[in-house]
Amino acid sequence: MRFSRRSTLAAVIPAALMLAAGPAAKAQDAWPDRPIRFIVTSAAGGGIDLMARILADGLSRQLPKPIVIENAAGAGGLVATRLVAKGEPDGYTFLFQGPGHAALPYIHRNPGYDVNKDFASVSLVATFPLVLTTNPKLGVKTLPEFIAMVKAKPGKYTFGSSGIGGASHIPLEAIKEQAGLDMVHVPYRGSGATSAALIAGEIDLTIDGLAPQVGNIQTGRVVPLAVSTRERAGQLKDVATIGETLKGFEYPMWVAVFAPAKTPKAIVDKMSTAIGNAMKDPAIKKRFEDLAVDGVGSSPAELDKFVQDQLAFNKKIIESANIKVSD
Repeated sequence: MRFSRRSTLAAVIPAALMLAAGPAAKAQDAWPDRPIRFIVTSAAGGGIDLMARILADGLSRQLPKPIVIENAAGAGGLVATRLVAKGEPDGYTFLFQGPGHAALPYIHRNPGYDVNKDFASVSLVATFPLVLTTNPKLGVKTLPEFIAMVKAKPGKYTFGSSGIGGASHIPLEAIKEQAGLDMVHVPYRGSGATSAALIAGEIDLTIDGLAPQVGNIQTGRVVPLAVSTRERAGQLKDVATIGETLKGFEYPMWVAVFAPAKTPKAIVDKMSTAIGNAMKDPAIKKRFEDLAVDGVGSSPAELDKFVQDQLAFNKKIIESANIKVSD
């Protein structure tokens, strides 16, 4: 029997491809065979860091190797994000990131990566409300009352944030734009300093995570005007959502896990499944609930859709308010 050159090549090439794919397939099957790094965008001890450590604990019950937390704080998350964008796509480096992931690309002229091309979505881990607060000395108790007060004296009132372009700045600019308010932005270094300024009467409005403000609300040091999520917060059921006053408004805080773009899909899917299982663990759920956080655990596709929605929201507000930081 004769074999043509074409038929010989047809037989040889698939075999060669199978041999080449063999080591990669085995590596994916064996994953993980060493500790996995979670690069966290905040310093140790902060809220995002704490959530990363809770998730890491939950994953230790799902995976044969531990998750090692590495904090790479700086530039609002840009340091950690760049690090992972250029990291090895081998399934051993992941980014634990919050809302900055959907804002950094528009705040910086040259962020050093492409948010859509350099990352693979893994799982949305959790969402939680922000609470809009004011000083009790102003004498207002609801968002409509606050809006009416500000409109009566344009330019008099101030709002504070934990930094230009951060997750406490962008939603306040969105509120200001949608409500047609003339207010002055006062940036601080961190949410603790912003909260202290509000209590001292240095500023008139701020927005912060619910957990760190519960004590201030309960003691009457601040007045909660509204929460930023679509539904009312379980811990503040009597407090309206911002959307009840400003139609369609929604700005949930969130944390998610991303991988370098070329990380094998099989590994991304395994990690996504492990995160989903960890978020169903009663002990892990309780620890997140204690932080006033709603555990999620999503598919990569669901996180993709969520991020695209967040990118569109942030792009509109950042461009409208001309929010920029120097690179």
